[in-house]
Amino acid sequence: MDVSTLYLYALAAAACGVFVSILFSDVIPGVDQIFHPTLILSFVIITSAIGFGLEQLSPLGSLLILIISSVIALLVTTLMHIFLFVPMAQAEQSLGFSEQMLEGRSATVIVPIPTEGYGEILLDDVSGRVSKSAVLFEGPALPQGTKVLVIEIKQGVASVVTYPQQWKKEMFT
Repeated sequence: MDVSTLYLYALAAAACGVFVSILFSDVIPGVDQIFHPTLILSFVIITSAIGFGLEQLSPLGSLLILIISSVIALLVTTLMHIFLFVPMAQAEQSLGFSEQMLEGRSATVIVPIPTEGYGEILLDDVSGRVSKSAVLFEGPALPQGTKVLVIEIKQGVASVVTYPQQWKKEMFT
């Protein structure tokens, strides 16, 4: 079997691996902490593509081509990790707000919140409206349209209480 064919098989296998990784990345939680499949597959794809190109276009030996393509792939994947993956992992979901900014704000229940379960709230913000999953911090179940106060947000879920009626009277009278 020709070395160029091996590079093409490795390229095709890594491309299939990227597709499978995209489809099943959320099925196994924590895989990204053990090893980063995107970086590993990127390394294989870049090595294979450069190796195939050099095998076809240069008179260099196969071992030298493998070393050159591996070094280039290592540099490219290192740069991808430093300048793409690390900043994206540290970025928030939205640039318009942070979840800590939503604590202490009033909202409206748009999906009823049961005593032991999840509902949804809608917060009005300068940059637009934000909907969040919500649970009760304390108190009875809340129907749709109830005014609530966000106490805290943990893992993207807001803990809410009914907006005290006396506060409404004091603020608007």
